Amino acid sequence: MAAFLGAIIGIEREIKNRAAGFRTHIIVSVGACLIMLIGIEGIGEISDDVGRDTARIAGQVVSGIGFLGAGTILQTKDGVSGLTAAATLWLSAAIGLAVGIGFHEGAIIATVVCLVTLISLKGISNLINDRISKSYIMVFASDIFDEDNFLDFASKEGVEIRRLDILDEEIEDKAMIKSTLSFHKHYNIGKFFKRLKSDYHLESVKLNKEE
Repeated sequence: MAAFLGAIIGIEREIKNRAAGFRTHIIVSVGACLIMLIGIEGIGEISDDVGRDTARIAGQVVSGIGFLGAGTILQTKDGVSGLTAAATLWLSAAIGLAVGIGFHEGAIIATVVCLVTLISLKGISNLINDRISKSYIMVFASDIFDEDNFLDFASKEGVEIRRLDILDEEIEDKAMIKSTLSFHKHYNIGKFFKRLKSDYHLESVKLNKEE
């Protein structure tokens, strides 16, 4: 169950092309669950105070996951990105602990609340953070799209990539992608695409009106 619930959150993160995706959330959730089971089943064999030692082990998971989450947080000139990824990793660990201790109902409710927050409340988040989201179809003058460089450039510019799909179109020596980008309302979007054209071989870009 820990793997399943972690996977549900991970799929949403993977679709949005986040640093911590499908596999990471599964591993975190299963690992936390295993540690809790060790605390319950294993510590009893060597400790006279099972409750306290089990709680101490769970506390170490909560604090330890902070180091993993810190690796997903990036400081850019327009703010901080990766906080949501760090938070979902932390929640996945908590879900794993809940499954391990047998609190399945709480783990399921936490997963549902997380998905509603990530998917349904995006528009409210944009309003609060003074951001706008738009979907674009871009064509690059290369048959191999350099995803890592694209993500790094967007991160440095403070542009959040909500979704990134490489389209399987038969265009010779070119790569086509569809991406949902989130900009600060006062950000110069034209400058962003101008840099992509000059430094990253962007040939054309058009607004995707279907989304």
